[in-house]
Amino acid sequence: MELIHKKFKSDSPEGEWVITIGNFDGYHIGHQALVRRVLADQEAMQIKGGLLTFDPHPKKLLQPEIPFRHLYDNQSKWKLLQETGLDACFIIPFTRRFASLSPQEFVDNLFHLLKLKKIIVGYDFNFGKAREGSADLMKREAARRGVEFIQMEPVKAKGITVSSTMIRRMIFEGDFEMVEQFLGRRWSVNGIIKRGQQIGRTIGFPTLNLEPDISLPLRKGVYACELELEGETYQGVCNVGHRPTFGGNLFKVETHVFDYDGIAYDQYLQVFPCHYIREEVKFDSPESLRQQIQEDVQTARQFFQ
Repeated sequence: MELIHKKFKSDSPEGEWVITIGNFDGYHIGHQALVRRVLADQEAMQIKGGLLTFDPHPKKLLQPEIPFRHLYDNQSKWKLLQETGLDACFIIPFTRRFASLSPQEFVDNLFHLLKLKKIIVGYDFNFGKAREGSADLMKREAARRGVEFIQMEPVKAKGITVSSTMIRRMIFEGDFEMVEQFLGRRWSVNGIIKRGQQIGRTIGFPTLNLEPDISLPLRKGVYACELELEGETYQGVCNVGHRPTFGGNLFKVETHVFDYDGIAYDQYLQVFPCHYIREEVKFDSPESLRQQIQEDVQTARQFFQ
């Protein structure tokens, strides 16, 4: 089983470790609870603390017919994990060979990879081929090797168990206030601003354009949004989709920023959708689109009042 050591503070996987295991898509408040426990035990036991995850997400390999909606691109995900204070993140490449490992093979490989003193997992932890391995099996195998094993209770918000699946659904439904409670932060689409075809500028609404390299859980359409750019916060309106009026086929997040006329190509941008305004539609002409954008801008400004 191959292991990639993504160094945060520790240059070496040697030494004794307390780790948590999971996919950590979105790094929501349930994941954060696991990491806080790792950090507490790391300090108490005076050993290293880490996180073990998989790339790509198992569903992308095992269910390729179903588009997998990422909560964050890899760069954003690793940035969130690096900010945890853990010593390292260990990444297992999720291949078909790895997916075929029996639960016992998974366990044997795991204890061969690192010198473990403690393992902490979430309430829905399973492992091995077809997720046949249970927390009880891992606990028995850990005890046999003198390793402590803890399975934590689910974390809830508003009485709902926090999960990445639920967060994806809330994003699609536009319930961004609940998404923030589940994530412990506002959700954003992040990336480097790309130079577009300047179509928005020709109709009076220049845009900052992102081209996500992942499938987003965000419903296509127009949103009132906030932005973080070069340390400043702005408001605006963004279109999420393929620009059908102009025959577009590339998925983009195009944002018209209120009260901003700068040039920001190649800058890092965060777009925070706040309120769903309407569906993405194909207009008969650029003028029809311009008139609709005017209405969208008014709607977004009213939302922010």
